[in-house]
Amino acid sequence: MVNNMRQKTALVLAALAAAFAAAWGPSATAQDTNITLPVPQLEEMLTHDAFTIVSAEISRPKAKGDITLKAEMSFGGKPPIRVKLRKAEPGADSFNNVPRYDLAAYELQKFFLDPPEYVVPPTSLRFVAIAEFQKYSPQVKRTFTGADEVLCVLQYWLQDVKVIADVYLPALYAADPVYARHVGQMNILTFLIEHGDSNVGNLLISRAETGPRVFSVDNGVAFAAGESDRGRLWADMRVDRLPADTVERLRRITPEALHERLDVVAQWKLEDGRFVDTPRGPALSTNRGVRRDGETVQMGLTRVEVERLWTRLRRLLEMVDDGRVKTF
Repeated sequence: MVNNMRQKTALVLAALAAAFAAAWGPSATAQDTNITLPVPQLEEMLTHDAFTIVSAEISRPKAKGDITLKAEMSFGGKPPIRVKLRKAEPGADSFNNVPRYDLAAYELQKFFLDPPEYVVPPTSLRFVAIAEFQKYSPQVKRTFTGADEVLCVLQYWLQDVKVIADVYLPALYAADPVYARHVGQMNILTFLIEHGDSNVGNLLISRAETGPRVFSVDNGVAFAAGESDRGRLWADMRVDRLPADTVERLRRITPEALHERLDVVAQWKLEDGRFVDTPRGPALSTNRGVRRDGETVQMGLTRVEVERLWTRLRRLLEMVDDGRVKTF
């Protein structure tokens, strides 16, 4: 009887897997246990596909003032996936709530990491109708005049991860080269962006016993955002060695490439009372991170922020070249 039960269970699971694959198409293969769909597919969904919020609740109800929602969202009519949904304040540029920083951090990692090693999960910025968002956050206000919409950070909700006091584990770092690689890559990103919010829960680690991945999931206090009382532990280089191939990719980055990718990270045009995603154009201003010109809204890093990022990159490479940080 036990064997029969096992067989029936296996058949049910196989049927569910087949149904899921049919809904998502042939590309719906897991990247790993932490990101269970291909990153390019997730980027397309989060950025462009029509969506429906199926359900949502405060992510950390015991955390005073938490505004982040844990949402189940359907994209393009497909089965729902879990997404972090964080609303912006009016103007979209308040302390600890700077959507352009979250997206800039996601884009920056692409200079030196490939998708299987991303340390920031797939992230996008989308406008959500106020009437829809009010179902889950009654006090929400529109982000910009002209549309009854709120700008939100959408980020893929990682699977099979855990919250611990500090994801840098020296003993594991010394013994496990795969984990050392992952934590070193994350430290590169957090150092470059001057990560200013190392509170518990903003950096996560996989549950894998060997070679666990690590992630930075909240990057809204960064890029010289000013004084922070939220913990700057990861704004410094905490590790003393880095993957050699990753460092070589850092050496190929130029100031021009940083400006090209980060001066403008997102752009929308107001059409019929809605902000519609449009191709990125030239920066409307290099002195402001949030820019508006008539019907166009644009977000990116300022000239000073990119120049500071470039300085941080050169400093990191100097630390490698003079031996303070080794490579492996």
